[in-house]
Amino acid sequence: MYIGPFLLIFAAAFLFSTAGQAQSNFTAADIAAAPDCGRFPSDQDGYLCNCAAGLTLSSVWGSGPYTADSNICTAAVHSGVVSKDGGAVFVTARPGQDRFVGSENNGVNTANWGAYGRSFVVDAALPSFFLQACTELPVGADRVSCACGTNTGENNWVWGSGPYTADSNICAAARHAGVLDDGPGVVTALRIQGLDSYAGSEWNGILSLARDAYDSSFVFDGN
Repeated sequence: MYIGPFLLIFAAAFLFSTAGQAQSNFTAADIAAAPDCGRFPSDQDGYLCNCAAGLTLSSVWGSGPYTADSNICTAAVHSGVVSKDGGAVFVTARPGQDRFVGSENNGVNTANWGAYGRSFVVDAALPSFFLQACTELPVGADRVSCACGTNTGENNWVWGSGPYTADSNICAAARHAGVLDDGPGVVTALRIQGLDSYAGSEWNGILSLARDAYDSSFVFDGN
């Protein structure tokens, strides 16, 4: 995979966090040296690999998490963390599931499956400044991966206790949910239906507020 000079100059190690995943530091050199994505290794809990440009879509079961035998790069396109132009991804092991539900997202159709003993989620393995900064869930987006900076203690509004209202600040909600600590990281928010009411709470040092009905909500991938 070609790593351009802009990435080589600016891509210092960054703190990459997802729900249940240990923090991992990646540099441009790490990404450049990573292998092409194959099947998720059965003896690894985390796997950094590269999806080649012009990738051919293949079989995937589930909608994140995906069955462990799903094609990683196709799952990454379905997740929205890379396009068919490829890119670096980080795959994290998840427990088996009793049922995997397929869906259509980003031009990829995934299939249903029953019980499978191991699964994975996939995230973009790029320095966080290459992703858009998190604010609210963008209008019309069903899924967004975005970057959060270090928590400065600013009072960013959050309503609900998971799900959160779609106009809640994504980074503050991620810290409230325990998906992200006070450091920088990348999170993925998924739009779901609105609720009739939202309960407030204080978790992980973040205060969320109660609210009446709102037409759209979000949760975090893998949470």
